[in-house]
Amino acid sequence: MYDSEYVPDFIVVAGRQVGKSLNLSRSEMLDMVSVPELQLLYVAPLEQQTRRYATLYLNEAIQSCPVARMLQMREFEGVLSDSKIMKAVSHQSLANGAGIQLTYAKTSPDRARGIFADRIDFDEIQDQLVDNVPIISQSLKSSKWGVRKFTGTAKTMDNTIEQLWQKSSMCEWLMKCEHCNHWNVPNKDGRAMDMIQLPGVCCVHCGRVLNVRSGVWVPYHRDRMGLFRGYHMPQIILPFMVERDENWAKILRDKENLTEATFTQECLGISESAGARLITPDDIKRQSTLPFTDEIQKRMDRYAQTFMGVDWGGAEEASFTVGVVIGIRFDGRIDVLYAMRFHGVDPDTIFEEIAKTYNFYDCEIVACDYGLGIHNNQILHNRFGLNVVQMSLVKQNLMLEKKGLKNGEERWAVDKTQALRTLFYAIKYGRVYFPPYDSFRKFTDDLLSPYEHVTDVGGITHMMYLRNPAQPDDFCMALVFALMLAAKFNGGQLSDIIPKAAFGPGGALGEPMPLNKSVDPKEVLAHE
Repeated sequence: MYDSEYVPDFIVVAGRQVGKSLNLSRSEMLDMVSVPELQLLYVAPLEQQTRRYATLYLNEAIQSCPVARMLQMREFEGVLSDSKIMKAVSHQSLANGAGIQLTYAKTSPDRARGIFADRIDFDEIQDQLVDNVPIISQSLKSSKWGVRKFTGTAKTMDNTIEQLWQKSSMCEWLMKCEHCNHWNVPNKDGRAMDMIQLPGVCCVHCGRVLNVRSGVWVPYHRDRMGLFRGYHMPQIILPFMVERDENWAKILRDKENLTEATFTQECLGISESAGARLITPDDIKRQSTLPFTDEIQKRMDRYAQTFMGVDWGGAEEASFTVGVVIGIRFDGRIDVLYAMRFHGVDPDTIFEEIAKTYNFYDCEIVACDYGLGIHNNQILHNRFGLNVVQMSLVKQNLMLEKKGLKNGEERWAVDKTQALRTLFYAIKYGRVYFPPYDSFRKFTDDLLSPYEHVTDVGGITHMMYLRNPAQPDDFCMALVFALMLAAKFNGGQLSDIIPKAAFGPGGALGEPMPLNKSVDPKEVLAHE
């Protein structure tokens, strides 16, 4: 934070408890007291994180800085600047006109829109969507400074923070061994895990203890230092972590008790590969053999049934609602006929478009998520007359089971992990097909967002799917809802969608899902 010049972009990829927030708050305060009228914007993923930062770090930075305290005295208001002094949780300003606003934007950038800024600090960037960054950065457009700082802890290789890190200068703290002259690099290629030994941080070549204070920053991409500086800060390069016996003992204990992936991310600040995925981009490309949407609409007679799935958005202020229409062929093949995604569209327009699409494709029923969408589901049914089934995602190892009334509403419960695995197997083994890859990729890329996360609790292994925060999964979940509906409507189980080839050798798709065109949707929706 004491650099003599600023570059447009700056990123710190670090382990936990290395002083990221402390450094950031002091850097902000230093800029505010030394540059009159400078406007800063702090962006965290969640509201509680923003409030915590404001209370524990920013306020403390002001109180520990005599100049900042003086510039918040009321007798200086209107003397150095026309701006008012602010002392709110979400807005702090000084008598010299400098100020900082604090907001959050995990899924939607709307809260940060229209706020002028000379510098934007994206904190915990690993939990923010990469697509939000350029939108929020529009706040810098008319500034003569235009500085962005990113801070966070490493996660997966396809995470937002890793994508930004790969674009930076990628500076590492290189430590030269005083005994064998080997340069030690605390990253994966430099065998950072092997550097952690009982006596301290040791040379991977000769095993002697290193002096972490004698290192030097070396950029992997020197040509980027003037545009995007990046610094990797693992716990093992910090004297207060290495030279204090109690702190070094904690690092050794974490290395012993945590999984390697968790230790690598949390302590060493090194991104790990995401959990396993059942499908790959090649699987999706192979299944993207349908014609374009306008051609599909001319051949609707090939489908015995059509269903619709809706994943409601509404997180924060913008809508990320996605609707998907699937068609079931007479041989049991499932074609994705149409999809739509709404960004920041008013609710009435969303309802109208969903109802119009439902009627155009002559859908039997629409399956919608039960959580955020409970009131939206009522509107679709009551105002537009759609047959609506509500899907409730649970962790009860239920493939698809009708539940009783909750808050006066019917719902079907499904285990999210089992449902996603079913979808991915159906794609991988050739049951589900998509429109041309390049034209439909804005939707099918969502299928690569969920990844497997395995934990061990009390000797019992649990597997769940987590979403990559850099990639939405709206289309993926809407498609899951539609597939569940198709299976249940035909009297089968969700697992019936998976071809038998998935369970053993052979290339055949297995028996197609039985079709039951004569069933009245109202009978399916009625209580059992």
